[in-house]
Amino acid sequence: MKHFLAKHATIKHRLYSLYYTLFSYGRGLVILTLSLWVGDIISKILPIMIPGSIIGLLILFFLLAFQLIPTYWIKNSCNLFMRYMTLLFIPAAMGIMDNYSLLLQNWVPIIFSCVGGSLIVLLLTAFLAEQCHKVEPKSSTVSQEDEDYQP
Repeated sequence: MKHFLAKHATIKHRLYSLYYTLFSYGRGLVILTLSLWVGDIISKILPIMIPGSIIGLLILFFLLAFQLIPTYWIKNSCNLFMRYMTLLFIPAAMGIMDNYSLLLQNWVPIIFSCVGGSLIVLLLTAFLAEQCHKVEPKSSTVSQEDEDYQP
């Protein structure tokens, strides 16, 4: 897009730059939309309780991880979504405000579940990290081969 706005660019270069920019945004949006739709279809077909958007996100992750889709194909579209992500949270915030009285009635269980869940995750992570990084002490016994060896 910078080339499109350059003063020294010819009309041909400006049109090519505009075409390339629009194509890269469109290609990324099509890939993101297709992965979402495929995730929704899989979610409706299979008897699992995972939302289609999560399955679509996993599909996109595997496509990128196994390099079936190059990252530059969706980079511009993802940057666009990341730039305006706060606008995407407005409907969710309005949904919470619609149920404000329900939240006020149940604030104690909500707080306890948030704190309790966080503590459980913290303790489980600490336990697993300790088990994974545990170093077994080396035995201090000297083997017969070490005793026979005299430098």
